[in-house]
Amino acid sequence: MSEIGVLIPAAGRGSRMEKNINKQFLNLLGKPILYYTIKSFLDWRNDFEINIVLSPSEFKYFEDKLKPLFSCSENRFNLIAGGNSRQESVYNGLKNFSEEVKYVIIHDGARPLVSNDLIESCYQAAREHDAASCGVRVKDTIKIVKDSFSKETLDRDSLRAIQTPQAFKLDLIKRAHQVYKKDKALDDASLVEELGERVYIVSGDYNNFKITTPEDLKPAEMILKERI
Repeated sequence: MSEIGVLIPAAGRGSRMEKNINKQFLNLLGKPILYYTIKSFLDWRNDFEINIVLSPSEFKYFEDKLKPLFSCSENRFNLIAGGNSRQESVYNGLKNFSEEVKYVIIHDGARPLVSNDLIESCYQAAREHDAASCGVRVKDTIKIVKDSFSKETLDRDSLRAIQTPQAFKLDLIKRAHQVYKKDKALDDASLVEELGERVYIVSGDYNNFKITTPEDLKPAEMILKERI
């Protein structure tokens, strides 16, 4: 068994896609978005546990449509029931790793363009610092606006647009989820920060964007075509 766990939350409906199915099951070049997300990790290395968080109603779809696309063992994927929020879904996934897992990498199911180098960078940073995320420099000028008037312009050099993967010592991120009880939704790195712990930020990748709206599908397909 491996000390590495990979957790892919994919239970969200993605209302901004304006589709009737989970956006992770929409096709890119003839295969579901979630296929490419999972394949990115299988291409990285193969000695890890992988928990995929889905709505229970989508387990059969995954078994029938996605699993046959992979050549690995049929028992490789652990399907975990999602909760009422992303935080609840992630925590369900965290609780279902074996005792051998010491580090967990959490990655959005709707980010299918993550590179092997970025996964490795986040994992190694977590081994050194216990908690790591990735982020890209903000290209646009960012202003704080109140009542439609600009109040403050922020320093771009200190700003990062945060992505996944995010990687942690498993006991640390589980504790962060257990302690956090507020209603405000935060990413996993922010939950660790709420404990007073530091999160190391590695350089992200502008191609590692989250597919959120229909307009995101075409650029994702263009990048995939370049990689094939």
